[in-house]
Amino acid sequence: MQARHPRLLSNALTATFIGAFTTLTTTATPAIPAEARAITFNKACESGTRITIAAVGDILYHKQLLYQAFRKNGNFKDFWSPVAQILKRADLAYGNLEGPAAQGLAAGGRRVRDPGRRLDYRVYGYRLPNVSFNYHPSAVFDIKESGFDVISTANNHALDRGWRGVDRTIENFEKAALPFTGTRKSRDDDRPWSVVTPANGISVAWLACTYSANGIPDPHKQVLGCYSQKDEVLAEIKRLHDDENIHAVILTPHWGSENSHYPIRRQKALAREAIEHGATAVIGTHPHVLQPWEKHATESGREGLIIYSTGNFISNQRRMPERTGIIALLELQLGDDNKARLTAAGYIPTWVVIGGRGHRVVENRGRMRWALNHVKRVLPSGNLVRSDDLPRLKKSCAEGDKGAVANWGLTIQKPRKVAQTKKKKRRRKNRRY
Repeated sequence: MQARHPRLLSNALTATFIGAFTTLTTTATPAIPAEARAITFNKACESGTRITIAAVGDILYHKQLLYQAFRKNGNFKDFWSPVAQILKRADLAYGNLEGPAAQGLAAGGRRVRDPGRRLDYRVYGYRLPNVSFNYHPSAVFDIKESGFDVISTANNHALDRGWRGVDRTIENFEKAALPFTGTRKSRDDDRPWSVVTPANGISVAWLACTYSANGIPDPHKQVLGCYSQKDEVLAEIKRLHDDENIHAVILTPHWGSENSHYPIRRQKALAREAIEHGATAVIGTHPHVLQPWEKHATESGREGLIIYSTGNFISNQRRMPERTGIIALLELQLGDDNKARLTAAGYIPTWVVIGGRGHRVVENRGRMRWALNHVKRVLPSGNLVRSDDLPRLKKSCAEGDKGAVANWGLTIQKPRKVAQTKKKKRRRKNRRY
């Protein structure tokens, strides 16, 4: 989340999002059969060792969520307890922790007394217009316990507690034995940016990077830049791909324009170059809303998947597109060449419930119909699955079948106002969750 002046942020969001007084309209859906609105992969049904990866978007603990976590018997994992079993059923689960988890540090990395599990607006919490994130170290342990296997720590808030914040965050990840990627300790230049996670005999390498750190100085070069260090990012992908002990490589960039459903030009360029250099998939975060999927095939015929943005997983952002996310599901199968290839992909729509009981991530099975329709306009509708359907994902088993559409996007028109009665109806619906 970009730190901005509240008035400017409000104006930008109002012009872009569906809010309490706006709604999203799209152009007519192209005349493509419903069964074709899916991304599938060649040779998807051949026998071999397989794993499933679950990937979510931004884990963004705004101060309202910190307050909820700090309450008696509160924690940082109950926010997504309704969907936790989906993460645990996957062989590997990934997310992006947007912000440091560094005890005893105020904004900029100034050392102060730690208040413990309390919202003090100095170590934990913030006062507008300054949005500087920091989470209690117990958040890392709760994320691990809830089923996550690997986390990206490279994002535009990674340096909100300065270089010391990066160091202490990494120390807490190491204590929790939770793999991470995209940052490293000061004076630890030999440590790779990537991390490898094994599952069922398949080793998956993860590499995270970010478009920016909000202009905060990075004196020890602790945060990997997607564009400022693009050559290093691509070289690391190639190195990992060429390693015979690594079967798949996933790039997880923090990039793009906030509040926009459209990937920008340099997102597309980097994503495709990453696939060409050996990445199996690219899973993006940062826009806080969903962005389209794309299948990219190299000249050799190897297929890669680009998920430009998974949206928010948990946050206090209130507009419909910001509360709408997905759990992306990728199936990998180990081939005869000792490399894992994509055989299927799908997603489970999620929704952030905000009510008297606090914030909760739930599966959107259709009761939030307008939000579910929004997901289907942004993403390939044929890849939508319910948790009940797992582990079945959309596949194309015919030899040489390209399987449908390689890219399914949307066109957004200018928001329009809706009637007051419709607004009240939506509020009543929200209270049911």
